[in-house]
Formats: sequence, C-alpha cells, structure tokens
Amino acid sequence: DREVILDRTMTWDRSGYGSHAETALRAPAETWYLAEGATHSGFDLFYLLQNPASSKTEVRIRYLRPGGQPPLERTYTLKPRSRRTIWVDWEGFSADGSGDFALDNTDVSAVITSLDHTPVIAERAMYLSSQGRFFNAGHESAGVTAPATTWFLAEGATGPVFDLFVLIANPNDVPARLDVNYLLSDGTTVQKPYTVEPNSRRTIWVDWEDFSADGSGDFALADVQVSTLVTSANGVPVVVERAMWWPGGVTEWYEAHNSAGVTETGTLWALAEGEQSAATDTYVLIANTSDRKGKARVTLLFEDGTSAEREFGLEATSRKTVPVATDFPEAAGRRFGALIESVGDSPVELVVERAMYNSTGGVWWSAGSNAVAIRLR
Repeated sequence: DREVILDRTMTWDRSGYGSHAETALRAPAETWYLAEGATHSGFDLFYLLQNPASSKTEVRIRYLRPGGQPPLERTYTLKPRSRRTIWVDWEGFSADGSGDFALDNTDVSAVITSLDHTPVIAERAMYLSSQGRFFNAGHESAGVTAPATTWFLAEGATGPVFDLFVLIANPNDVPARLDVNYLLSDGTTVQKPYTVEPNSRRTIWVDWEDFSADGSGDFALADVQVSTLVTSANGVPVVVERAMWWPGGVTEWYEAHNSAGVTETGTLWALAEGEQSAATDTYVLIANTSDRKGKARVTLLFEDGTSAEREFGLEATSRKTVPVATDFPEAAGRRFGALIESVGDSPVELVVERAMYNSTGGVWWSAGSNAVAIRLR
C-alpha cells in the first residue's frame, strides 16, 4: 500500500568495466517504440521482450531504417510468462532461411506490436566491442508506448570527453519536420530544423551540428552542457532518444549511456539509484523548460533513513548539473535515492535525469549509466 520507485543497474564482467541502467515501467503495453539502434562498426543490438501473460502471444517488429529505406518486418512468438532475446544483427529475412541479414550493417529503429493485443514489455540493449574487448561499452533503455509531437531530454554534453547523439524515429507514412531547441547552462538557446523521412530513423551528432547559414562551420554546440527540446512543426509524432559515448573520439570510446526522452514536464521527480564514493560519481541533471527563472530543491534519501537537501537556482530555459560530490559532501561513501522538487511561489516545469560513472581497473569512468527520473507530479 506504499508507492515506491524502482531502478535496475547491470554491470559486466565481474570487474564491472561496463554498466547500464533503466527505471522500471509502470505497466506492459500492446505497442512499443525504440528510436536508437545500430548494428554497424562493431555494435551488437538486442531487443528484450517480456510476455507477462499466462498465454503465448505473437508480436510483429517493424524495423525502420535511415534515409527513407522501406521498413522490414518479422513476427515472433513469445511463450507464456517468458523473456525472449532478439539479436538484431543476425535476423534473417530470406523466405527459405538461407540468410539475407539485411540489418547487419545499419542504424535502425523499431515498432513492436502485440498482434493479439496481449500487453508485453520491450527494452533494447546495445553493446560496442572495441579495443580488443568484448562488449567494451554499452547502454540500455526501455521502449516508449507512443510517438509524440514534443520530447524533452534533460541530459547532454559535448566537448573533449563526450560525443552526444539525438536519435529520432518517424513511424509515420509522411515526413516529420522538427524544430530542435538546445537549452544551454546560461539560459541561452540554439535552434535548428530537421526533417525525418517517412518510416525512417535519423541520427543527429550534436557535437558537429553546423549552425552557419552558408555551411562554413558554426559548431555552437561543440563543447557545452545541454538539454534538448524536440517539437514537431507539422504535427507528425515521432520518438526521441539520446545517447552519449566517451571518451571523445569514435576510436577511443569505451563506454556509453542512453535514455528515451519524456513527453511531460513536472514539478516533482524521484530517483531510486545514486551512489557517491572514491570510485563512483553521481550527477543529477535538471532541465528548466519554463521561460522564467526558478528554483529546485534536491533531497537525497540515504539507506539509513536520514536525508540531506539543497536548493539550486535555475535560469530560464536552461540546463543545470548537480554534482553530488561537490554539492552534498555528506553523501561520500553512501548510496541514496533522490527527490527533485520545483519550489517557490510559482514553481517552474522541470525534466530530471541521473547519470552515474564508475572508475574501475584504473580507468577513469570506465563504466557509466543514465536513467530518467520518475515523474510524481
């Protein structure tokens, strides 16, 4: 009879050189959408499907590829009360089973639909084998249950450490014309339009987005902390996720994290997971999506029942980073959940995420994860 918040974190191997995380889902659904996915350049892509029902069900996966290529479809059987893993790189599309691995070298999004209306659950894990190490990096996210015309991403960073990507799926038969508004730490914003072809997937590499009118090279987001607001200008709903890889430089990547966007802002958010230690750093990422200044109260909830709180000023339409090590010295050596509340006479609207990084084996931030907070109000 008590409402609780759940997160899940996975690390690999026993040394913990990689990790990913996700918040729990409130319920299964008949349809799920996944924007991110890649099978090229050493990536292994997996769809994780759960059937919580007592009877088997059939699901159809419609794979959306870049550049307006036609979608591919396959149907899968899920046994009762079971989990099924689909290794997308090796999915064959030939009629006689001879091969035709049409998804083994591409970016891809997916629409997963239960054909007999049995609610299921869908997540996606993606790993990069590189530098001589199997699954050297990886991230994971649950699907979302519907496309939307507005998406919010609280986390985002570029520069010498991070490569930032916004991943967009358009599951419709018409193009989606999008306005992407990047919210910076000082309250300034940068905007750019994009088009996503019908039944297609598009990748935005934010570090290298050119904002010059003549293409001469105005890389205004090359080294920033940023939140992102994606709006459909022509009313066509899309699906949006964000991935970050580090350290900077594709050949140097050894870890990543990912989260889907959210479609609703709020004034009270909760996180189940957090830890601060000599090897672990936690950051709370807050986007103020309102066009006026505000204030956020962050309360850490420790395992022994004690708590600590601080208030932080927020610029209008801005991104705020709260490094727990700096702003909550009493968190050292402890694990915690967190509440993030917009406070003041007229609370502003927020979106909240959490990033965690672990340094293992003498490698700085060798493992990392990200999760969107649960909106309570």
